[in-house]
Amino acid sequence: MRSNSLIAIALSLTPALAVPPEDFGFPSAPDDTILSVTYGSNAVQPGTLFGIDVPASMPDIAVNETYDALDDDYKGQYLLLMVDPDASYPENPTNRFIIHWWQEGLTTSTTEVNSTSIDGTRLVNSTAPRVSYRRPRPPTNSSAHRYIQYLFEQPDNFQVPEAYSGYNDQNITKFPLEQFLEAVSLEDPVAANYFYCSNQTAVPATFVAAPGEQYPGGNGAMITQGTNEPTSTGASSSASATGTATSSGTGPVSPIPSAGMGNIVKGDSSLKGLFLAIGASLAFL
Repeated sequence: MRSNSLIAIALSLTPALAVPPEDFGFPSAPDDTILSVTYGSNAVQPGTLFGIDVPASMPDIAVNETYDALDDDYKGQYLLLMVDPDASYPENPTNRFIIHWWQEGLTTSTTEVNSTSIDGTRLVNSTAPRVSYRRPRPPTNSSAHRYIQYLFEQPDNFQVPEAYSGYNDQNITKFPLEQFLEAVSLEDPVAANYFYCSNQTAVPATFVAAPGEQYPGGNGAMITQGTNEPTSTGASSSASATGTATSSGTGPVSPIPSAGMGNIVKGDSSLKGLFLAIGASLAFL
């Protein structure tokens, strides 16, 4: 009983995390307010790793109004931005940010969602996007890119300043995200999510891995630690295995270790200290 009590206390003390992590250096949604992003049966957990076929089609977007940062009485419109901060290469992102989706005027659906993979109320819009959904397709010689989805409460009578009106389906590179948000007086995103995607030849196009795992053949210089600097993760994926990647048979698939507690606390010294302290306490029970 005492061990269960200690675990309950530990979970209650675990700090809420920004999404994406604040040490990315980009805008973040506060307090673990995760935007529901779903590609078919693949619900995106922050930091999920994909081959390029998985996010090929426009995802379902939903909001979970039980999150503290989301106002369950809000009946206005939302603005959605999906950007790639790692173009053309994570170690040299000279085209940061590429716009992969810019949709204004999203509203919550009044139709019941019959899907176990969609978390919350689906957002819908019948008007044309300013930038249509563009599938992630990093260079084949690049390590994985991050793709961040931001949701903002769209102000009444929202207008895009003239300086940013030229961004469209034909002009999507070098978008000054933070300057734009300041220019249109958008506060912090109310929800966000992000995933990694690779087009490397060693990565099957249908590959899916939980956050913290590695691609077949290794992640190269892919950013995995929540930093703007590339971090090498070695030349091969882990040899330990408790799970299996999915593939359409387009390439070899290495076994994937389960995420585990180590990945939950990776990169956060306060969490590591908390769980180490709990482990030491449990050892004397």
